[in-house]
Amino acid sequence: MYTRGFFVTLYKFKATGYNINMNVSELFKQQNFENIKDEYLKWSAILEQDITFSLKNSKDHTKEHSKRVLLFSLLMSEKLGLSYFDRETLCIASIFHDTRRQNDWLDVGHGYQAAKYYKQFCKDNNLDFNKSVFIIMAYHDVEDDTAIVDIDKFQIQNATMLYRVFKDSDALDRFRFGEDNLELSMLRFQESKSLINFARCLNLML
Repeated sequence: MYTRGFFVTLYKFKATGYNINMNVSELFKQQNFENIKDEYLKWSAILEQDITFSLKNSKDHTKEHSKRVLLFSLLMSEKLGLSYFDRETLCIASIFHDTRRQNDWLDVGHGYQAAKYYKQFCKDNNLDFNKSVFIIMAYHDVEDDTAIVDIDKFQIQNATMLYRVFKDSDALDRFRFGEDNLELSMLRFQESKSLINFARCLNLML
């Protein structure tokens, strides 16, 4: 189903150490991200070609945002040594998580709506349904204290850990709102904190 040509996003950096007009392939090469390049290109192509967003004119919750969350999820997967299945779970959650937003504010409940869209997408396209993806998305707009208690009740292997990884990956893109919009103490993993400078530079796009 997903054999069409891969979409490559053009990033324009104005931060020291990055070249202006650097595309993703060059970014992977210069930053030694070869291990995640194929996965990134595969899932960003699916996002670009096959997935629809309800909030058409969003400024903050766009496909570009989802691609950056995808990139952070893959980088976190590498740092944590996650399995292929867990990596795939995070990738799918990354590209679907904001698809059913109705506004750019809190919009509590958009995670559950995105999870339902993902489930229907699997049914319509005869794809395997991943319950961990559904759970991660359904709870990603819920406070940790509530979400983790509920997720633990499902007793699905690694679901709570993957929820926490995904929340950090999503949070790392808060630099798109400005320098002071990521509360570093709220990041759940040391591996996430090691990506802060990269995330900051990534959001200095023109």
